[in-house]
Amino acid sequence: MSKQVLEGIRVLDFTTMAAGPTAGAMLADYGAEVIKIERPGRGEDGRKFPPMVDGESLSHCWFNRGKKSLAVDLTDPEGLMVVKKLIPTAQVILENFRPGTMKKYGLDYESVCKMKPDMVYASLTTFGQTGKYVSKPGYDIIAQAMSGIMSVTGEADGAPQKSGFPLGDLLGGLNLFTGIMTALYHWRDTGEGQYVDISLLRTLIYVNSPLIHCNFGPERMSKRQGNHHPTMCPYGVFHCKDGDIVMAAAGKRIWENLCDLMGRPEWKEHPDYLEVSDRARNQKTLIPLLNQWLTDTFSGQDEALKALDEAGVPCCKVYNEYQVWEDEEFRANGWIQEQPTMPNMKSRPTFITRTGNCGMSKTPAQFKRAPLLGEQNEEILKELGYSPDKIKELEERWPHQSL
Repeated sequence: MSKQVLEGIRVLDFTTMAAGPTAGAMLADYGAEVIKIERPGRGEDGRKFPPMVDGESLSHCWFNRGKKSLAVDLTDPEGLMVVKKLIPTAQVILENFRPGTMKKYGLDYESVCKMKPDMVYASLTTFGQTGKYVSKPGYDIIAQAMSGIMSVTGEADGAPQKSGFPLGDLLGGLNLFTGIMTALYHWRDTGEGQYVDISLLRTLIYVNSPLIHCNFGPERMSKRQGNHHPTMCPYGVFHCKDGDIVMAAAGKRIWENLCDLMGRPEWKEHPDYLEVSDRARNQKTLIPLLNQWLTDTFSGQDEALKALDEAGVPCCKVYNEYQVWEDEEFRANGWIQEQPTMPNMKSRPTFITRTGNCGMSKTPAQFKRAPLLGEQNEEILKELGYSPDKIKELEERWPHQSL
């Protein structure tokens, strides 16, 4: 195995829960030494996030894979001094507290730059670091709502819908990772660090492509369409006798293949269905006809999908979580793999989970287990010059979980 891309990069990770830890874990995947700074005793709140195994969080095993854990009390001057001694040895800091929190400890960007002028310092919040919303508390669902994404998600005659997973948190974490990597690229070329400001809300505004319609006035705003596309049809979820499938037959050639499969060649020239815009405009008529054909013609999903595949119509089942988890192709591709949990999770020493965000031929991601709380205290404190007696004194003052 060749050297990993981020070997030699030390990261101090002050983040909690999901969004920030996602970025820290990704940095660890590619070889960075990520030291998670946690409070003694309980650790960060994500350690209690379900599902739980033997009193430990399985989610923590994913969000904090590959990291080291340093449990120190930042309210104790000696604990704060430990972190300040670490700062010159690191190249990246990431944190996800409300603006002003790190400044209370003298760990804000300006203070850190006095200790390490070329630091890449990344902050993740809901609303960013400027503007009238910065002092508001925020969560993933707040970002989903204020980004406009919820307003275009859901059934046409129903209420706005949030995503079924923490969209803002996980995209925010990915965005934090890309921001840090971009800043590190600049640092490598110039020797300059910089401040990286990541907002969950800004991230979701960035991916909210329907906003472009607002250029034509409020009357052109996108509306909720449920499981179908406002400008393409057929392009959505359709019903079989035993479950739902997706068909994406918006293109002209694919639509014509579908017409032939249905035994409706005349639809190729029908003025209501001729172009994709015509089909989208008339989808309230077309979609029920397609659902009726699927339920009348096929015994279920498998038979329908086989026929659609043979006709060259893009299609698939709508998977539930367990179907994703057990798909043999996903495992063969390495997208889902068995990984270690933590040593004190005796009843489940491994778990099946997601792997890297991409495949890389020369420097692939590598996965290591998450740390126990304070597991690397002795290692890190010894590196900083603390004697065994002093380490013992501090650990008695800041009790932490150990092997």
